[in-house]
Amino acid sequence: MISITDGQIYLSPTLFELGMLPAVDVGKSVSRVGGKAQRAAYRAVAGDIKLGYAQFEELETFSRFGARLDEDTRKIIEHGRRIRACLKQPEYSPVSVPAQIAVLLALTAEFFDSVPLEKMTDAEHALHEAAADIPAEVCKRLDTAEKLSDEDRKTIIEIARKALEKFKPKPGEKPEPKPDVKAELKPEANVKSKQEPENKSEKDTQPKAEDKPKSKPDAKLDKPKPEPEEKS
Repeated sequence: MISITDGQIYLSPTLFELGMLPAVDVGKSVSRVGGKAQRAAYRAVAGDIKLGYAQFEELETFSRFGARLDEDTRKIIEHGRRIRACLKQPEYSPVSVPAQIAVLLALTAEFFDSVPLEKMTDAEHALHEAAADIPAEVCKRLDTAEKLSDEDRKTIIEIARKALEKFKPKPGEKPEPKPDVKAELKPEANVKSKQEPENKSEKDTQPKAEDKPKSKPDAKLDKPKPEPEEKS
């Protein structure tokens, strides 16, 4: 836990083990000032993301126990996983304000939900580069305006949508089929079945212990009978 002037930042060991850096627990971290110290653009989008992430953390615990989840619950979990992926930030890699707003608005619009998790890093980098196309007057209003206007929001959302379009799976695109282990084992099973009769025939040709000729019992020798003595 890190104490700051207007609150405290709680670092979670669980998030650290999951590779989420900085491992800030948004549920336990508090601030007395709160959103009043944020820019208006942040306040316009951060509230929904914090609520969605809190729901995800609560439902993720149940999903680890193998519980059956309905479609709505699965969407919340998948959306939360994208939020967690976007909250990761490498060391010595600051992100500009327009790029941060673009990522937060893309999360709010659920543009990342259709992006595979293994492509999230590339998709976020692409959105950071696309944020450079945000008009200069819009970037200026992000720092000075008291409220994020609907026109500025639509402009940033459209740029984010185009940047993330190439990372979405195409309609009808199927994942690469995994090799069927059973199918690969079938030929071997057939070979074994063919070899079994041969092995049996070889065993049949070998003399069994029971087939060995039994030794005949030794014939008893008849003892010679004593000859009768001749009487004189």
